[in-house]
Amino acid sequence: LLSDCCEFRRSAMGVRGLQGFVARVCPDACKTVDLREMAEKHRTDHPDSPPVIVVDAMSCVRRWYTPESWVCGGQWREYLAILEDFVNAFMAAGIKLVFYFDGVVEEKKREEWIKRRMKNTEEIATLFRFIKTHRKQPGREMFVLPSALPTFTRFALKSLGQKTVCTLQEADFEVAAYGLQHNCMGILGQDSDYLIYDTCPYFSIENLHLDRLVTVMYSREVLCHVLGISLTHLPLFACLLGNDVVPESLLEGFWHKCLTTSPQRNKSYNRRTNILLSVANYISKIPCSYSSLKHLEEMLSLGSDKSLLYRGLNSYLLPGQQSPWIPPNVINCQMSSLQQQSAFCHDKEIFQVTCFIKLMVSLFLKCQVGQIMRSSSQKFIQPQLSQPVFIAEVLQPSDHLCSLSLGSLQQVKALPMLGTSELDVALQVESHQSRVDRENPLPHPAGHAALDAAQGAVGFLGSECTLPAQVKLLIQQHPKALLRAAVNPFSIQPMFVLRTAPTQVRDLVLGPVEIDVVCAGPPLKPVQISPNGSLPSCMLMAPHSLLAKEQHIQSENYSIFNILSNGEIECSNSLEDDYDTEIPGQALIYRPARQHIYSILLESGKGGAYPSVKEWFVYFGNPLKQPELIQPVQPSVAGGTPNLKTLWLAEGPDVEKQRYSTFLACFHLQDEMEELQALEAPVAGFCCLLAYLMMQVSSLSLEDLNAFLALVLCLKGKSAAQLTGLQLAQVDSRGVHLGAVLIRGLTTLLMANSACGFPFRMDDLMPWAVFDGKLFQQKYQQSHRSCSVEELLEGNVS
Repeated sequence: LLSDCCEFRRSAMGVRGLQGFVARVCPDACKTVDLREMAEKHRTDHPDSPPVIVVDAMSCVRRWYTPESWVCGGQWREYLAILEDFVNAFMAAGIKLVFYFDGVVEEKKREEWIKRRMKNTEEIATLFRFIKTHRKQPGREMFVLPSALPTFTRFALKSLGQKTVCTLQEADFEVAAYGLQHNCMGILGQDSDYLIYDTCPYFSIENLHLDRLVTVMYSREVLCHVLGISLTHLPLFACLLGNDVVPESLLEGFWHKCLTTSPQRNKSYNRRTNILLSVANYISKIPCSYSSLKHLEEMLSLGSDKSLLYRGLNSYLLPGQQSPWIPPNVINCQMSSLQQQSAFCHDKEIFQVTCFIKLMVSLFLKCQVGQIMRSSSQKFIQPQLSQPVFIAEVLQPSDHLCSLSLGSLQQVKALPMLGTSELDVALQVESHQSRVDRENPLPHPAGHAALDAAQGAVGFLGSECTLPAQVKLLIQQHPKALLRAAVNPFSIQPMFVLRTAPTQVRDLVLGPVEIDVVCAGPPLKPVQISPNGSLPSCMLMAPHSLLAKEQHIQSENYSIFNILSNGEIECSNSLEDDYDTEIPGQALIYRPARQHIYSILLESGKGGAYPSVKEWFVYFGNPLKQPELIQPVQPSVAGGTPNLKTLWLAEGPDVEKQRYSTFLACFHLQDEMEELQALEAPVAGFCCLLAYLMMQVSSLSLEDLNAFLALVLCLKGKSAAQLTGLQLAQVDSRGVHLGAVLIRGLTTLLMANSACGFPFRMDDLMPWAVFDGKLFQQKYQQSHRSCSVEELLEGNVS
């Protein structure tokens, strides 16, 4: 998953230097606003739309973590209380929050991610040198987030009743799209890309005064006025300054040309500021057209990839938006790297009868609209779309579902795709009569996934025929599935929408429905299939994979979907002392457990061989030149490892026992089931982790074991305020290292729990239930000073 891949800082936070430029050169673009007043105005202007702020959580976690202690492993109960105060402040003002977390490291950012990880490694080495020298925590200038903070922040906010979304691509795009589509009051974060997107207002988390709900709102209009450009220029402006798509290294020559010809060059400004001003001056003088873009691409010497500039521009266009720089016969959308992945899981029992949740399909419509309409007297405006879309969505299971029509399709071309939020558009298509009565029968954007549309009206458009058996089985076995299809990106045809009703399909009308949200981007090779035939295996995804994706988006599982869909997993830096050779890196300590988890998720092929999993884990000695290929290893489970169909979909006491025993087998503790089940769930999870650590790390001593046990026994009943008041005379570097190892172990428990069908509640495996950094440091130091058991347990020796 991998918000904690980005836990020190997101690899790029927008356009370099733009946020500072706005503060220094465009102070009028930084307007202090009262969010309470804005919420009241929003309610007045939009009585049917409550005020919502969408939060870019990854740019906020550094601001949220304010506990004084941060090196010891995290002050989790104190942090949970801080998050609760944050949420309550907005709730008191009647403002709803929606939190977005990065759920993937996109391939285009892999190189930058690696560079950042190497830099973090140097920062952590410096941090440990300081702790060893001074035996205390350094100042905030050396601050790094506690290990796995973003991961546990997601679960913390979810436990507080907040809507949290884990993305299928870079979070900034999904945040901007959500804000626009849901008429949000604004975006809260600290990423200058939100100055580039044409979306709702952008609020600063860095300047937020929570007690008064006052912050800074950045004005795109004022920024454009100072730069002498229009809003439509902003995406090109960002690309020509360098962004996630267009590397700065390719732009140096262009910048030099702009600097030497720009009349706005100011010697009192630094070079970056003058570059921003001169680039704005340059683009203000060129026509807003595709031919201008092509001229720029030729002038910039972009190397082998001539489409960089186009792709960079396209990355800022939200669903439904168009740009004068983009060819008129191409409709934009974001193309997540996940959209080009096929299912990685091969559970044969399920694979035979299910199809891929979202398909991008080229459709050629055999019949004309007039032939399909029930009544020739009804007149519909036929939209001319660059890319039609054919959607079938099933919201509820039904034994009475009538046959649906695919007879109008002459041929079907299909290719795998996993859709993203900007494509998740629920069309409020009603009956024939209600459509006639409506003034504007256009689709209404709905939520991030098909589930958001479940409460809306649904209908069926089309003549009656027979669905392929595979699709009928999908309807029966996975009612929340969403099949999506899109036509050849350069054909000019109307778009049709196919919907199924939760009860028997009524006699409704098929008519063209206009929609902006379709897919362009890099062309993918189509796969020919017959309209009445079976779907090719490359387009199939098992129900548990669909469930894993759903849970991923809703922040309910950990890392599972990335493994199932792409066979890849990442983990960022931890606060580990690379020079303590007695304690292996946490990536190596927990690798045997992960190998068992991989074998549970991935079915072996012929000869018992499993597909390898690509790991990008940071640890001492790993240069991150390429992913490590890790082979799954079967755990020792009596009767064999249950398949995912059993672990995730079956019910009953025997299945619950299988889930628990399979979970324990991941940590080589299958023989300790009876003893562990007798404990409270959080303590059982902690003891499972501790027993695994003692088996894997030979250098752990009895004193270390006693410190961990004293921690979990003494933590019970302590409030956040009590833990905040705990003072440490000094900090031990080895204790810091062990604290980070334990926290990473908790994320491994989360992964195993997700893979095994949740034998534990996720809340029982959270750090605030079993860990506190300062308390562990205290117990670690007491244990290594040979304190008595009574002192170690604070007098509670019972």
